[in-house]
Amino acid sequence: MTRKGWVLACALIAASLLLWRTSHVAQASGIRAAPHVPWAAHEAAVPVAQEEFPRAQDAPVGPLLVGRILDQQGQPVPRVEVALHARGDDDLLAQARTQPDGRFILPAPDFPPGERFELALNRAHFEEMALPLEPGVVSALERGESVVVPTLTLARGVGAAFWLATAIFLGMLALIAVGNLHNTLVALLGAALVFAVSYLGEPLSEELFIFDFETAIEYVDWNVIFLVMGMMMVIAVIEETGLFQWLAFTAYRLSGGRGWLLLVVLMFVAGVASAFLDNVTTMLLMTPISVQIALAMGLNPLTLLVPEVMASNVIGVSTLVGTPTNILIGSFADISFNDFLINLTPGVLLSFSGLVVYSLFIYRRDLRTTAEVSPRLSERLAERAQISEPGHLRKAGWVGLGMLILFVFGEI
Repeated sequence: MTRKGWVLACALIAASLLLWRTSHVAQASGIRAAPHVPWAAHEAAVPVAQEEFPRAQDAPVGPLLVGRILDQQGQPVPRVEVALHARGDDDLLAQARTQPDGRFILPAPDFPPGERFELALNRAHFEEMALPLEPGVVSALERGESVVVPTLTLARGVGAAFWLATAIFLGMLALIAVGNLHNTLVALLGAALVFAVSYLGEPLSEELFIFDFETAIEYVDWNVIFLVMGMMMVIAVIEETGLFQWLAFTAYRLSGGRGWLLLVVLMFVAGVASAFLDNVTTMLLMTPISVQIALAMGLNPLTLLVPEVMASNVIGVSTLVGTPTNILIGSFADISFNDFLINLTPGVLLSFSGLVVYSLFIYRRDLRTTAEVSPRLSERLAERAQISEPGHLRKAGWVGLGMLILFVFGEI
């Protein structure tokens, strides 16, 4: 089967699973046994007067049991099923689900007399917890007072789903390293396997559930997707114009045949280009002309390529759009383009200076043995380094300038 056939097959598998799926959101018709955590293990619950308790517009009316659930790293845990029931009885008295900030609001029910009550906390990939309610808390709720539950810590659980997800991830890395399948196909195959395990395995055992489609969509950062897509469009236009080849040849002419100066200029060009464009694409476009220049000057091509790659990585991290990693970090931590530029530029300049000194020292012998390029060979290099689409380059330049202005001033 061809690669296109594999891509189509994986897409069909994923689509079939999503169409076949049914709702697996736990409605907690019965509460499973869970470890009991006494109130003494936490701070005391605090009754709050109704007029002092802040309410959202859609909050339930009446006394409330409110609280917050965090994980062991202090991060909020959303989508935790919080159920109130009588101890030893599976019938629910009240139920709620934590919000993205880990908070929950549980309306106080009519408590049956003579019973002991507890909160049951349940979420996939976390240890279940049962929290007994003290009689004083129940009495406060019965008097119409809202009660703030102390912050609860939910421990993560390592089960079959964890090991299956880990195995799928390692398998994806192995396939990418081998290179027999396209990276996109590997990603689609991994996603299809995760959904297959979740939807086909959960009816057999709840331990096999990884996540559902709704949760997967929440993990997609659309800011990153559209930013990368926009940058790829600009790069696709620029790479057809011959700009990078022209820059490399211009660096050769400026060096005047001096190998050490050529190395420094090429490192600077590769680094600055990678700060605003994808560094992988930058090196793919600069490599052919760099190899030709190195061979024409009697240099080992690695003498130019290795420092260029390192400079591309060093300077490329100075901006928000320099690497996909920076884009992910900026979107998650809400770090702006200017924040990246201001905070990283001093360190990047220092690192680049050290890299230049290191490269000149390591390749000092090769750089001393450069040969003079013949006029005919120089003409051939110049022909291959021509700007092929000046009109497209001019338009892309204006678009790039507009993007840079928006990056710098758009978030002020």
